[in-house]
Amino acid sequence: MKQFGSSIVCILLCAVSCAAATPEPAEKHVLLLFNNRVPDNLPLVFGTFAPALRARVPGVITFHVDYIDPPARGVQASLSEREVDSFLASEAETFRRRYAGLKLDLVVATSPTPLQFSVQYRDKIFPGAPIVFMGLGSRQYSGNTWPAGVTGVMFPVGLRETIDLALRLVPDTENVAVISALDSFWIEATQQEILRYKGRVKEILLLGPASYDLFKKVVALPPHTVVLFHLASPVFGQPALAGRDLIDAVSERIPTFSAWDFLCLDHGCIGGVYADQSKLLLKTAEIASRVLLGTRPDDIPIVDGPDVQVEVDARALSRWHIPESRLPPGSQVLYREPSLWEQGRKYFLAGIALIVVQSLFIFGLFWQRARRRKAEIELGKSEQKFSKAFRHSPLAITIIRASDGCYIEVNETFEVQTGWKRDEIIGRSPLDVSLWVDTDQRTAFLKQLLEKGNVGDFEVRFRRKDGQVRTGLGSAELIEVEGECCALSVIADITERKQAEEVIAGFSGKLIDAQEAERTRIARELHDDINQRLAMVAVNLKTLKQDLPGLDVKMSRRFQEACEQVAGLENDIQALSHRLHSSKLEYLGLEAATASLCTELSERQNVKIDFRCDAIPEDLPSEVSLCLFRVLQESLHNAMKYSGVGVFEVSLTGSPQGIELKVHDSGVGFDAKGARNGHGLGLTSMRERLKLVGGQLSIDSKPNQGTTIFARVPLSAETATASAAA
Repeated sequence: MKQFGSSIVCILLCAVSCAAATPEPAEKHVLLLFNNRVPDNLPLVFGTFAPALRARVPGVITFHVDYIDPPARGVQASLSEREVDSFLASEAETFRRRYAGLKLDLVVATSPTPLQFSVQYRDKIFPGAPIVFMGLGSRQYSGNTWPAGVTGVMFPVGLRETIDLALRLVPDTENVAVISALDSFWIEATQQEILRYKGRVKEILLLGPASYDLFKKVVALPPHTVVLFHLASPVFGQPALAGRDLIDAVSERIPTFSAWDFLCLDHGCIGGVYADQSKLLLKTAEIASRVLLGTRPDDIPIVDGPDVQVEVDARALSRWHIPESRLPPGSQVLYREPSLWEQGRKYFLAGIALIVVQSLFIFGLFWQRARRRKAEIELGKSEQKFSKAFRHSPLAITIIRASDGCYIEVNETFEVQTGWKRDEIIGRSPLDVSLWVDTDQRTAFLKQLLEKGNVGDFEVRFRRKDGQVRTGLGSAELIEVEGECCALSVIADITERKQAEEVIAGFSGKLIDAQEAERTRIARELHDDINQRLAMVAVNLKTLKQDLPGLDVKMSRRFQEACEQVAGLENDIQALSHRLHSSKLEYLGLEAATASLCTELSERQNVKIDFRCDAIPEDLPSEVSLCLFRVLQESLHNAMKYSGVGVFEVSLTGSPQGIELKVHDSGVGFDAKGARNGHGLGLTSMRERLKLVGGQLSIDSKPNQGTTIFARVPLSAETATASAAA
């Protein structure tokens, strides 16, 4: 027994010793080496590469992020080869001191410059550390002989394919402008690709970093030019226009493409040819994990990255009037507007369900028809009680029993207006003959009649027996006939009058549409043609001044004044273009456009405009947004012109019922009643615009008591639902 117990103790001691002898995995240090201080793909690297690597390699992995800080492009071009080598050697010494006390298990080079730097100075900075690269162009680096301890994933940069795509989508291209702040490797690679089209297109190099001077050069580019955008983040510490702002501004004026998707898509570019960066990072993580787990880099072959495909922005295609038929087969079109079914699927399904319910309801009505036949016979006996005046009145007169809603008498005018004979209608209700076009309107009519006992000037659309829809204007009152509560209705046919009003409204709508179209055309001419030509004049004046250095002070001052006058004229034309046609309203929506209008008028007219906005739906119909924007323009124009004050209040408020615009000033005011009866073009235009979208205009003003203008536009059911959901 003692021996058995001793054996158990020995076994337990061995187990504990083995467990204690199993060491925890050592912490591993991985250096991520970038080309600039704010790498564009850093969030993607830590969102995809780092988790994938940690999932494959046990233990703690510590990531160190560093960058090569090369001289600015203009400075680097002026340095000799020896000075560049001296700079890189200085950088290497900085890295050596920084990582002197740390053993790196892996160096990940994310672009060509970090790879060349780490290979050249590896022995000095991090001796013996393996190197894994990603993001190298497979076409540009094909056939290279790699040094020992280096492996990685080739990334197909579609320079050639992107240039081919640009010339395919914009076939009248004569010039290709390359805007770049990348290293010389990519500049030379781009030039080699453009040389394939020698004789057809010219190349214009506009090197970075992003700045307003670079933007001026872009503005001066000749017609029939497309832009190939390579510009990465701006050089750290330089007061320059941000790279994203530059590409946004350039893509508004010139068709723009890029071989790097993070520089292009969703920034106004048309598109390019790209590979999936997430797949690239996952492949790189797979190779890096093998290196960290002990496999020699020389035993891991260099692999190609994911295939490239064409990706374009549907909004940019529309802006530059490029048909999708020009795209290569298999192209991916992003940001396309959803189809009608996708937009209203739930409403279509609700409509189908409603039709089914209505069908069941109609079936029930037919089932009850037999029960009402007896009532028809009884109601027919009351015909003798009506006078000749009732029978031959020029207005349609009906008497309906309140208990069951059935007709008990109608006159001849009703028969003429509806096409239903008296014998066909007596004992039946308006629902039986589908007289009411809008059943909700009938419900509101009955509710008001039962609550108040009468209804006056009620406009109703009714359907004749032959299916023709007419419009009537009438009134109704509860009366008593032989002890029963009944409704007496008198209706006049006003269809021809309504048609005339609709024709007039149609003409007004067409006039307003034509006015907006002409505004848009003039605004684009001013912005895209005249303003660009003025910019060229300004550039030519400055160039002429520089080419004549011997000018006296007076002549130099006159040149300067001319340049300032041209610049002021450019600003005035641009402001006029925005007043004629607001691009912000078209692309950013009503809230952004009205806020911008108030800010612009405040600065230009030196007044204060207090603007407030609340609960405005993002998907407002374009006609509603344009109507409210024009009403605000006209209201502020009148207020600043006639109120005599410099402070104004503007509020734009949304609700499930509609949108309300209010413009208030505390100025001299005016006679609002006289203005409503007058013929001022401004107020008439506002009323006509609001009428076209079902809106209303009201003015609250008295002399010396200020003025408040209210504009209300109802929301459709779809827009109101979307607004409530948001």
